[in-house]
Amino acid sequence: MPTPKASVIIPAAGAGKRFAEAAASLHPGAVQPPSKAFALLAGRPVLVHTLERFAAVQAVVEIVVAVAADKVDWARQAFGDCLKGAKRLVVVAGGRDRTESVAHALAATDGGTELVAIHDAVRPLIRPAIIEEALRVAIEHGAAVVGRLVDHTIKAVGPDRRVLRTVPRDALWLAQTPQVFRREIIVHAYQRRENLVGYVTDDAQLVEAMGQAVVMVPGDTVNIKITAPEDLRACEALLAAGWPFET
Repeated sequence: MPTPKASVIIPAAGAGKRFAEAAASLHPGAVQPPSKAFALLAGRPVLVHTLERFAAVQAVVEIVVAVAADKVDWARQAFGDCLKGAKRLVVVAGGRDRTESVAHALAATDGGTELVAIHDAVRPLIRPAIIEEALRVAIEHGAAVVGRLVDHTIKAVGPDRRVLRTVPRDALWLAQTPQVFRREIIVHAYQRRENLVGYVTDDAQLVEAMGQAVVMVPGDTVNIKITAPEDLRACEALLAAGWPFET
């Protein structure tokens, strides 16, 4: 049986205001990158590390990156040579929010690929082996989300910061990315996304609203989402220590 082919969507159009403000407070007067996805990690943009993780997966045939509209030409020049072999890199203009950026990128993917994976641009230390497992689970079940079992005590807290209760954590997972779907499932979910009431926090939420089963794939603690300068330093330390620590 032929190996299913996958398109990867990486939304990177967000301004990252909190990251920029924190970085500016640490380094007053320093020139800040247009987005945290373009901040330097071990001498190269975070996005380059992320692209390389997916380029290492044989089933991935294309990566579509959504950036701010005024950064499209720049990004094409800056990252056009990042992928080796037969991988296709497409840069498109993002939207007003993450969901709209994913929708724009989804429309630009090759309609012939069986799977669509969506990954945060600022999770540069995702292991290719975990990506491959998420692709396998998505083919089998239709939808897969990389994540981790919650291993901390969780407290429900009121507006005055008083603890209301301790939440049982046995069935709780922290969702990460990539989140992988059979193409027809995620396309249908995005077509009806306006019907979902409330704030959408990830792509799997749109799929869950359709009644589609979503299966969790165990990730790891190193799949850090860079939201603050200290997260960037943590990733740099892991790379300096020899990540991915393969044996």
